[in-house]
Amino acid sequence: MSATTSIPPFVTHIPFRDIDMHGHMHNAAYLSYFEGAISDFLRQVGLSSEFAPDGAFVYHVRKAGVTFEAPTRYEDKIQIFCAPGHLGRSSLRFDGRFLGADGDLRATADVVWICVDRSTGTPCNLPDIVRDGLAPYLTASGPS
Repeated sequence: MSATTSIPPFVTHIPFRDIDMHGHMHNAAYLSYFEGAISDFLRQVGLSSEFAPDGAFVYHVRKAGVTFEAPTRYEDKIQIFCAPGHLGRSSLRFDGRFLGADGDLRATADVVWICVDRSTGTPCNLPDIVRDGLAPYLTASGPS
């Protein structure tokens, strides 16, 4: 994943609550961590307020996917790199990579959001401030 401009990764350790009976991180937990990385990314690029739940626009998840490459275990330190992978008319896709402490690929993720006008409940164009603010971070391709 290469972008025109990059942001430092979201870094965390995996707590016991996210571990399954096989000693691996729960599959669904990856999406929760990726959501945290997206929030962190938006805060770092100064767009957090544009995605606030009380704004004129809301963003509905259209698609969420994870591809697993290697297990993540209790207390593993992971880095989650996150960037917009595509800006459509009314949609945007965030791409992510989960890396272990040594840089080994654990998983990739992608989440598609649809911009919705709060007052009408219908999809609408991405606001210019969002499009312009995300464009410098756009990745060249999907998760790698």
